[in-house]
Amino acid sequence: MTAVPGGPATPDADVPEFFDRTRIAAGHGSTRRRRPLLLLAESWSGADPGAEVLDFLSGTEVFGGLDRAALRELFVQLDPVHVPAGTVVVTPDRTPRALHLLAYGRLAVRAGAAVRDVGPGEVVGASALLADVPAGEEVRAVRDSLLLRLDVAGFERFARSHPASLLGLCRALVRAGAGPAAPPAAAGAPAVHPVQGTTIALLAAGSGRVPDELAAGLVAALDRGGGAAEVTAARVDAELGAGASGTELADPRNGRLLSFLHRVEAGHRFVVYRADDGDTAWTRRCLRQADRVLLVARAGTDPAPGPAERALAAVPGELRRDLVLLHPPGTAAPSGTAAWLAGRGVTGHHHVRAGEPGDIGRVARFLSGTARGLVLAGGGMRGFAHLGVMRALDEAGVPVDAVGGASIGSIMAGFYAAGLDHEQRLRQACAAMVEQGSMVGFTLPLVAVSSGRKVTRLLREEPSFTRDIEDLWLPYFCVSASLSEAREIVHRSGPAWRAIRASIAIPGVYPPVHDGTQLLVDGGVMNNLPVDVMAALVGDGPIVAVNLHRTGGRRPPEQFELSVSGWRVLASRLTPWTPRMRVPRLGDVLLRSLSLSTARLQRDRLGDRPLEMLLVPPVGRAGMLDFRAGPSLVEPAYRYATEVLERSPITV
Repeated sequence: MTAVPGGPATPDADVPEFFDRTRIAAGHGSTRRRRPLLLLAESWSGADPGAEVLDFLSGTEVFGGLDRAALRELFVQLDPVHVPAGTVVVTPDRTPRALHLLAYGRLAVRAGAAVRDVGPGEVVGASALLADVPAGEEVRAVRDSLLLRLDVAGFERFARSHPASLLGLCRALVRAGAGPAAPPAAAGAPAVHPVQGTTIALLAAGSGRVPDELAAGLVAALDRGGGAAEVTAARVDAELGAGASGTELADPRNGRLLSFLHRVEAGHRFVVYRADDGDTAWTRRCLRQADRVLLVARAGTDPAPGPAERALAAVPGELRRDLVLLHPPGTAAPSGTAAWLAGRGVTGHHHVRAGEPGDIGRVARFLSGTARGLVLAGGGMRGFAHLGVMRALDEAGVPVDAVGGASIGSIMAGFYAAGLDHEQRLRQACAAMVEQGSMVGFTLPLVAVSSGRKVTRLLREEPSFTRDIEDLWLPYFCVSASLSEAREIVHRSGPAWRAIRASIAIPGVYPPVHDGTQLLVDGGVMNNLPVDVMAALVGDGPIVAVNLHRTGGRRPPEQFELSVSGWRVLASRLTPWTPRMRVPRLGDVLLRSLSLSTARLQRDRLGDRPLEMLLVPPVGRAGMLDFRAGPSLVEPAYRYATEVLERSPITV
């Protein structure tokens, strides 16, 4: 069988070069079958390669119930097929009358919109041996892979030789055809696990190279997550002989190289493939072996694509790409990140400072699926409680790898993402929201009770928010709501101050923000605690959420008439001899109404994504727009969060 990258694998009279291009005969026990199969056994390269292959077969789901004699007969019937990454092995409308067992590599099976991974020891096309019915699936190699093909003729020969094994094998085929299942534990056989390892290709972006210290630091950080190894061209050449790393797909040594890489991957949870500095055969090999690519560049250099990046266009399929920008020690703030992101199709980016192991650790947690997100809810002046919670997390040594929020939570999250410590965050929050008087700045209430001029100026002058979101030290987002399209808007790029201004645009209090195409208002209207947005950013990583519900002690409202004169309310507040009217303030009514409208939706969103911790600090009884009372919430929130973390410590 020959296979063309990007096209379907089709039966052919020849086996690829790795299998000596030997015609595979149809006769049972034919000596003409043994040469390619001996080459297959030799590719395992163990002390007893034939026994190693049989051990592999006995540990698979479908063939694990066969005895040793039956496995030897089965081994003779298997045709080895080398499939380059990107090859379509099976198309939805044409299912070959053959089962394919994956020896090493990675396959993706797509049935409609559903996609599942297939790893070593798993099979595709099990039902094809029992019925000539298209499975409606597309099977594509996402890595250079070795498939062991059992066609109908080989299956029938095996059945005639071992009829006693046929019933159990057919049952296993039916189970495998019905969907993935856990492999049985075969006595004395190596365990065959589902796909769980991660391979990362380190690729130089721009004209630079991947620094040795970054590669070493990343491998060390990943090693703490379950075992990691680095594979370089030099290591391959040392193991397999000079020039082995440059082996092309058609080279007879290709199978030996693939087998070596498979053994490295099988022995480690993470494998870091370090590509060459240019577009070489080894660079392309690294990309074909990778689950994701880490583009590495030095900030401040020319962001134009470099020679190594040309190899990405030559590798079939879509690889997840992340960008790592390296900064010199003492860098105050990143800049120019948008130019590096443009045109590269990256799904995430990370800023790493030289000499900061915590930055490398953050990248490693994103790669390993353990990055921790912090989500901060909206709630007016209650947002000062976020400062106390963040201080408690800092002092407990809890790493936060991404942060986001809605409304006032977007401001506090922005301070955190900018790299400010607790004292700086508190000082900046008080300077902007307390020391300069009310943030509302009342005007003739035709659009809103505030013109928004003051809050806009404060945000534009805040040093942490004068940069783009991409230039914050941590991955950051905030949410707003589109009045024009009735949907949630997630801000992850562009000027930070403008995104935050949209996220805090409380309807009726501040004017909406026009972004060129639509009107945006406070994100709390649709998603006051955007845990689901954070889940999309950190994947399966843990999430800490901070909600701002009032936690008791609420004073029951005093009664007042159904008709309320604003002039009378004003007079009661300005004249000491007039009894003060106890009525809710307009801003409080608007904010509390927003929180009521999103409460049920928020519960539904939280139910969809288990949280590592949900914190609800005490928020007092002051009005939600009474920012002068905000600083008094910091210390109680800090004590509350500290006590919770002591009782229920989270993973550090």
